[in-house]
Amino acid sequence: MAMTALYSAQRAFVATMFEVLGRLIVAGSGDPVVQGELPGFPEGYTIGFSVYGDTLGFRVARRGDRFVPAERKGQADLELVFKHVSHAFALASFQESSAVAYANDRFVSHGDIALSMRFMRCMDRIQAVMLPPPISTMALKSVPVIPAAERIRSAAGTVRDLIRGLIPGSAA
Repeated sequence: MAMTALYSAQRAFVATMFEVLGRLIVAGSGDPVVQGELPGFPEGYTIGFSVYGDTLGFRVARRGDRFVPAERKGQADLELVFKHVSHAFALASFQESSAVAYANDRFVSHGDIALSMRFMRCMDRIQAVMLPPPISTMALKSVPVIPAAERIRSAAGTVRDLIRGLIPGSAA
């Protein structure tokens, strides 16, 4: 019974963090570094996170100069699939970085590996800007040095776009 409670708690946490991460990717796509990566993705390119055998996940797509939320229908162009909820939990709770999780075979990437790496650079940038330094140190293989003024500008823009995305009918 304890294993079921643990699984349920981890699953609920992962569901919440996937929602947060998806929204942060959309909101953070206005960051100048992410903007530099976006032209490398074809228009309409879809990227998803999921857990094997579960309904958990999120999907974004490149539309113009942003990532936008995308429907979870059909096959994504790039899908990062965790092999188990506990693996997604370790990553989402910052117990394991994405680089370590990939090296430990905790998730697989279905799609273009170069675009997968490009997307991970976008995610790393958003995490480096939005997470407090002690947490970003745990979450990222290496934390880039971002001048304080740049970090504040980028974080403020991401938070602004995150809030706009929560208001029905507003454009992010």
